[in-house]
Amino acid sequence: MEPLFPPPPRPYSPYAPVRTRPRPSDARSPGRGSADAAGRPPTPAECEAEIERIARQLGRVVQDVPWGRIQNDAWDGLCPFIFRLRTFDSVRTKAEEVAGQHALDSLTFTQYALRRWYCFWGARLAEQLFVRHPNVRPGPARDHEVDFTIDGVPFDLKTSELPRAFANRPEDLVQNPAEAADWFYRRQSRQRRFHAANRLFLVLHDPAFPDEAWRLRADVAALRARIDAFLGKPTYLDLTVPDLAGVLHEVQTAVILVQPLPIPRQLPFAFVEGSPRAPGGRGRAERSGGAQLALPLGLASP
Repeated sequence: MEPLFPPPPRPYSPYAPVRTRPRPSDARSPGRGSADAAGRPPTPAECEAEIERIARQLGRVVQDVPWGRIQNDAWDGLCPFIFRLRTFDSVRTKAEEVAGQHALDSLTFTQYALRRWYCFWGARLAEQLFVRHPNVRPGPARDHEVDFTIDGVPFDLKTSELPRAFANRPEDLVQNPAEAADWFYRRQSRQRRFHAANRLFLVLHDPAFPDEAWRLRADVAALRARIDAFLGKPTYLDLTVPDLAGVLHEVQTAVILVQPLPIPRQLPFAFVEGSPRAPGGRGRAERSGGAQLALPLGLASP
């Protein structure tokens, strides 16, 4: 016999699997790595093609755009196009057009828009590196709490450079991940995008060049190595975190530290005075004070 009144709905749990049945309105933003119109998740080959495409475009920013950290809410409101445009050239063209319409310095605003676009699509690149694994599926469309599910459990992926609070102790992200995860929950996305649900924190750190950790957002090899290692043996933390109203929630989380991969030992190579600069622009060799000539591992000096 049916009850007169239906039971109250069960409260949401961040551990609960996400329903994978597609809805007609679930059209995700371009390149997000979502299921297609028939609900089919992207194949590994499709993921790899998108990873290559995004990395190639992000490489243009790494080569051509100086970095800056100052964020401006007014300028953020002028460049929503970064979320839909897929190429470096299209963003640059649109940013120059907007700068002209609002009497802004074209170069400064264009570089600002390209940096924001780089961060957004760098996050999409990291998502693709997760989704290519068979036990990872894209989350529902336009859901800022779920980027993907791992074995059916939903997660939001947060990518950031190593915070200043950990600048002198980056090892704490590995040795004391619960402290680091709690710190990120309490300080990241505290406004309208805050939520007390499962998160994975992808933290970028370059020990040799700390100010250039942002370049790791486009470093496919470094990102792939750490993401693959994590998914090969995932280890989660159980935390209790408050939401904006102070209500406590049980969440699953993890902190994944990404650093540049070791490079082959190199032999310093001095150019004759007055000779042209070594190629490579802002390469690691140039930033460390001189050009270097790479040797095969077997010939590297001890």
